[in-house]
Amino acid sequence: MNQPTLARLGAACGAVFAIVLTVASGDGSQSFSAPRAIAGVAAITLVVPFIAYLCSVLRAAEGPDGWLAGAALAAGITGIALKLGSAAPELALHRAHLAAATPLRAAVSALGDGVTVLCLYPLAVFCAAVAIAAFRTQALPRWLAAGAAVTGAALAVNGGFLGTDSVPALLLFALWTLLASVHLLRRTWRQPAPAAATGAVARA
Repeated sequence: MNQPTLARLGAACGAVFAIVLTVASGDGSQSFSAPRAIAGVAAITLVVPFIAYLCSVLRAAEGPDGWLAGAALAAGITGIALKLGSAAPELALHRAHLAAATPLRAAVSALGDGVTVLCLYPLAVFCAAVAIAAFRTQALPRWLAAGAAVTGAALAVNGGFLGTDSVPALLLFALWTLLASVHLLRRTWRQPAPAAATGAVARA
């Protein structure tokens, strides 16, 4: 598999994450559904290669002395790992068949909600690092860098509200990821073929 194809796969994972997660989440009023839960977990997992690819673009623009891309990668992976962990209590409730309106069920559910709140902070750091790196290196358009800054601020503010009845910042994060994914995917199609590959075609 050549480098352009790998780049397109990494960029496309962000769009798949945003679309599938939005569809799987619904309006938040549905009861637990195994297919939706599996789709949601798969979508969240797919954002990992997107973050890795995005950070590789920032790292190339920053140069060897830059550290913002590394900070973005670490914060992004931490946030996604916490978000994945927040699904474990809901899965445990489903498998244990706990009765509704019991203290144990409420405690387990609150644990998942707490982990969801915790994931907002590293995701805010991720967005902030991406925004600063993008503004400094122009690796991303200014509108996309500004969107990352706004998303990071929204995640940090949303994290101050300990309830998870409404987490609009995560929807904003999904929207920004979709836009960044589409931009990066389009850029991979506009990039010229590597010189070595071009020469090989010419010789053939």
